[in-house]
Amino acid sequence: MKAHRARTKNLIPMLLRWHARIGMVVGLAIIGWGLSGLSHPIISRLQPVADAFVYTLDVLPSADLLAVAEAADRAGITGAASAVRLLAWQGRPCYRLVVAGDAIWLDARSGELIPRGEQDYAVHLARHYIGDQQSAIQSVELQTAFDDDYVYVNRLLPVWRVNFARDDGMRVYVDTASDRLGTVVNNTKAITSTFFRNVHSWVFIKNTTLRLSLMSLCLVGGGLISLVGLLQYYLQWRAGRGWRQNPLLRLHRGLGLAVAITAVTFTASGLYHLWQKQFLPSIAEVPPMAAAFNKLSLDWSNLSPYLVQADLINIDDDYYFRVWARGELQYRHAANGELLADGEAVHAQALAQAYMPVDSPLVAIRSVTAFAGEYGFVNKRLPVIALDYDNAEHLSVYVEPRSGALAAVVRDSDRVEGLSFSVLHKWHFIDGLGRTARDGISAFFAAGIAFMFILGMVLYIRRLA
Repeated sequence: MKAHRARTKNLIPMLLRWHARIGMVVGLAIIGWGLSGLSHPIISRLQPVADAFVYTLDVLPSADLLAVAEAADRAGITGAASAVRLLAWQGRPCYRLVVAGDAIWLDARSGELIPRGEQDYAVHLARHYIGDQQSAIQSVELQTAFDDDYVYVNRLLPVWRVNFARDDGMRVYVDTASDRLGTVVNNTKAITSTFFRNVHSWVFIKNTTLRLSLMSLCLVGGGLISLVGLLQYYLQWRAGRGWRQNPLLRLHRGLGLAVAITAVTFTASGLYHLWQKQFLPSIAEVPPMAAAFNKLSLDWSNLSPYLVQADLINIDDDYYFRVWARGELQYRHAANGELLADGEAVHAQALAQAYMPVDSPLVAIRSVTAFAGEYGFVNKRLPVIALDYDNAEHLSVYVEPRSGALAAVVRDSDRVEGLSFSVLHKWHFIDGLGRTARDGISAFFAAGIAFMFILGMVLYIRRLA
């Protein structure tokens, strides 16, 4: 018993020393994470909100439509197309062709070129999404890479950046290939997002290895110091040692007891999230489609008299149009119009195998029309098709047939990390209380962690002075 008390007596001062030292090393990082975590709900409410989130295409009659091959021939366009789309715009049917990286718009009845069709359509979409038909357009720029203003979380590329001549510096990012909104950014969002990404994600450190190493060190240190603080408190209480009555120390101790476990869950889930992203599955590079125009001779009049849109897709080096007509989705051969049975499923399987070639048996094909569970809002694309495979990782591959894009790859390790991040970092386990209550509670604990470390650093500096 005496030996145990002696060990405890020696252990407490050592814990006190290392608790303070580690705190000084990682304190600024933890304070930054705490304050940026506190600011996140505020920032999200300061950001601009789009006036609309969906764009609905007009119905177009299929009579008198030229085949793609004939329209391209009349316009003098040669080569191969990496994308073809049929839609109605400005009261007339149009083809949007992508040839050698350039988007070309044609009248689908005459083959006449539509000057500035791509840029004008981008402006049309941008005005629709922010509900602004009056403000002047400052510039329209093609964006082919993510940057500090249009970050990776938005997923869609390429997009058009439409800059409005407004006091708030509004810019709208739109995808003309799918009529989708990438995001809206004004000066406020740009400033607050830059603050959050630098303070929370440390993007100011350009070297990925250095950033990962430093963040990991601080996350481990933050969780460790919280556990050491709890152990130190328990040992002092168990040993019956008196407490110093310094008001700042008492406040630091009280906050520590209140938020220490939360500090551990925040840092642990953050560390897990950080490292899980470093072990992404290997994705095969899928070459762009290259369809010769003479293979695109589908006679639209043989289909429904009214269409909504049609997109050219490639399945095993054969070309089909993915056609919406009267609320029905059909896959029609691009040359002869022959109907492909179960076209969506066949296309989805071809896409999944192109991006993630696997030998495992396919156990299910699911249509996903809402963000939920393992396929969350961060993935951006809807609707998608999920293909579930019977292998050790329980692999699920999410593809978007409309664009031919890979939307997500989910393994068991991703599911565990996603659950950890959702519950321990984002606090979605209290969603039932409502978004405001959830954000308020998580922000309270983030602020408590930051303040606890601030007090600890002040106390240590005072002790050294």
